[in-house]
Formats: sequence, C-alpha cells, structure tokens
Amino acid sequence: MRLTRLVCLLFAALALALPSLAKPEIKPTEELKSLYQTNVKYTLHLEYKDPDGYAIKSAKFHDRSKDGEPAFDAQKISGSTEAGIELVWEVTSFAKGDHTSYFEVENEKGVKTRYPSNEKENYAFVVESLVDKWIVMGVGLLICLFMLPFLVYLIARSANKQGNPSSAARIGLIIGIFAALALFIFQFLSWYSPLVLVLGGVAAIFLLVVVITRR
Repeated sequence: MRLTRLVCLLFAALALALPSLAKPEIKPTEELKSLYQTNVKYTLHLEYKDPDGYAIKSAKFHDRSKDGEPAFDAQKISGSTEAGIELVWEVTSFAKGDHTSYFEVENEKGVKTRYPSNEKENYAFVVESLVDKWIVMGVGLLICLFMLPFLVYLIARSANKQGNPSSAARIGLIIGIFAALALFIFQFLSWYSPLVLVLGGVAAIFLLVVVITRR
C-alpha cells in the first residue's frame, strides 16, 4: 500500500514538473515568403506558445539588410500563451536587396524565444523592384531586337559578302527574338504565373513566324 502511494506521489510530482521543463515556442502559422516586392505592404503571421503561461513583454521582428537593422513591434497580439498567441507584423515596405532576419519574443520573466530557434540561422529572403525589372526588360528589348540583329547582320555580311543580305538580317532577328524571350523568362519567372510566360512565348513564336515567312 505504501509502495502504491509512493508511486502515485512520484507520478504527481512528475506531472507538475514536466510543464516547467517545456520551453516557449514561436513559429509561422503560414509559409513565409522568400521573395518580396518593394513598396508593397506585407502581413506576417506567427504563433507563440508558453506552457508556463507567462505573458508577453515584447514581440519584435529584427530585419537585417544593407540599409540597416530596424526592429518592428508586432501590431497584433491576441490569444492565450498556453493555447497559442497570434502575432501579426505589418511591414509597409522592405528595403531592396538580400535580408537575413529573425523574430524574437520576450516574456515577463525575461525569457527570450527566437525564430529560427537556432541563433546561427536566420529567415533569409530577397526584395526586388518590378519597376527596375521592367526598365531592364525595356532596355533589353531594344538591344535584342535592334542592336543584336544589326550586329549579327554586320558579322554575317563581313564573313560572307556574297551572301543574301535579307537572310543575314532574318537570322539576326531570330537570334534577337530568342534572346528577348530568354531575358523575359529570366526577369519574371519568379513573379508571374506560367500563363504570362506562355503568352510571352506565344508572342515570340508569332514574331518568329512573321520573320521567317516574310520575303
């Protein structure tokens, strides 16, 4: 009888001790992006749990880029620490370039919890400007459809002066169209849906047909 009582007391002590051994945890409630656009507002959702139920003292998003290391406070903190607290950050605009960031929550006891949990790891993402990409695309189209064909034409004519000038020009345009399509895919593969890329390919095929069938 004494042994049974001793075992029950031991299990009760373990039941009381185990929750205190569990550590607070913070994790995303949805997959975090690896690519963002400049001048766009984004909302980041994470969840924080503390088995001991201590209240949150601060919740920050530390963003590191070539423009500095700003820290953003969570705009929304709702829920219970045991069941899970929803943390929401609203970032109006990310600086362009590479970022290595992390989230950190400090409770009322001074315990800090980080995401990613390993201090040697960070949340890495890239911020790009679509305006810059379209400017590059515009300059690239001028080069691919005008300068490159003209250069190919000059090389072909100098290599074979007896050749057909229209054939040399046609070859230059075909090369330029393929180069423009490759540039379009390279610039926007990560941003636009496959349908947009297919439309770009259809436009390139149309130009090829026009160039090939033109006499």
